[in-house]
Amino acid sequence: MSFIQELDHLKIPLEHIKLATNNFSDDNLIGKGGFGRVYKTQHPFSATATSSEKPATTVAVKRLDIKGGQGQHEFLMEIVMLSSYKHDNLVSLVGFCDENDEKIIVYEHEVRGSLDKYLATSDLTWVQRLHICLGAARGLNYLHNDVGEGHRVLHCDIKSSNILLDENWEAKISDFGLSKIGPTNQEFTFLVTNACGTQGYVDPLYATTDVLTKESDVYSFGVVLFEVLCGRPAVVMKYNDHRRYLYQLAKRHYKEGTLDEIIEPNLRKQMKPSSLRTFSRIAYQCLKKGRKQRPTMGLVVEELQNSLEFQIGCRRITRIGLWGSSTGGHPWSLELDNNQKLRKITIVHKDWIYYMTFTTQDFNGLLQIHSSKIHGGENGHRGGITSEINFDNDEEIIGIHGTVGVTTGRHAHNTVICSLSFVTNKKTDGPFGKETGTRFSVPWDAGTFAGFFGRAGLYMDGLGCYLKGVM
Repeated sequence: MSFIQELDHLKIPLEHIKLATNNFSDDNLIGKGGFGRVYKTQHPFSATATSSEKPATTVAVKRLDIKGGQGQHEFLMEIVMLSSYKHDNLVSLVGFCDENDEKIIVYEHEVRGSLDKYLATSDLTWVQRLHICLGAARGLNYLHNDVGEGHRVLHCDIKSSNILLDENWEAKISDFGLSKIGPTNQEFTFLVTNACGTQGYVDPLYATTDVLTKESDVYSFGVVLFEVLCGRPAVVMKYNDHRRYLYQLAKRHYKEGTLDEIIEPNLRKQMKPSSLRTFSRIAYQCLKKGRKQRPTMGLVVEELQNSLEFQIGCRRITRIGLWGSSTGGHPWSLELDNNQKLRKITIVHKDWIYYMTFTTQDFNGLLQIHSSKIHGGENGHRGGITSEINFDNDEEIIGIHGTVGVTTGRHAHNTVICSLSFVTNKKTDGPFGKETGTRFSVPWDAGTFAGFFGRAGLYMDGLGCYLKGVM
């Protein structure tokens, strides 16, 4: 309890809370949850405080109900988390009370309540939904990557009812009672713990193995993204005591290319194709079965930003990817100008992609040819096969397929691109390399391809695409 003593300045006397809530009157009640009941009132609570001393703030008072299944641990964890970590997209702690068997946490009140209340409403536009998702993603990315050196926070109960909205529709992640703190000095932070969370959102791997990772939060956030996209709750149907879950419905319709069937029609009319495609792709990736297949929250933030900028038409070029490693090798980039066209790709490959070079042409009256640097293959091609793809004047890339795996032998354990295929408006070239590992695939509209980027060292470690925004 020593850390509670360090937070004495946040303690609020029970007498003041009772006075402010009319002794926890139902007239002040605004919600119920696993923790207990939540009341709305004004702060400061002290009867001696006046408006000249401190202006009143609307707050939410969460009162622990021991019968609800949560207790001392969850109460302490919530206080520790919210007193230690501050971010624009996390709820703000005002104070707490631990007195006479009452355990109470007081937050700033977010006037619009929780996101789940707005999923089915047509009043919440697609642009507003994108802003909300982006804010929540930034908050979760902060917990995973920016809370401090050597550790991260795993929320463990990400769901739409735990995302609150302020008067400006800014998202705030709440309810940290189930959260865990894990190390960051390994590729996959994991903790062995009894599975917790909410049905319909819980990572199936976590539920079956009790192994918790940050990718478990990513999975839950993917469910939230599909809730926002489809305007439906995580539990979509209950029939003969059998529940159907949105993640099952969303994954099937995404793979079959029929998402339009489960998106509310008025909401669908607002969506630009590139915005919908970018949003649904990253949401689907969050729900991948394997942890290594799921994106980081940093990539989720980037892709949601892309989706928003596609929708509002403020971005000329956007990045799609990155497949493979985001840390191996060195970053490289090939971005085409408006008067440039890709004419040839040279690939050296065998069991994985060793390196790539590109030939482009300027159509500025001089028809100038340019050859790029070699990206990858720092120790040479090591007996690889050299392949070339040549493009006609009226031919352009409209999609890419490939696999990501791990190297073996002398330079083992590197995550790299194993194989690549390129789809154009005329043909498919490839596969080049060995089709092993995790598959990835992404199509795009004709006329939107704008180049490649990635990371490369001994091999082609990672690959992504530049696409033109829809104005």
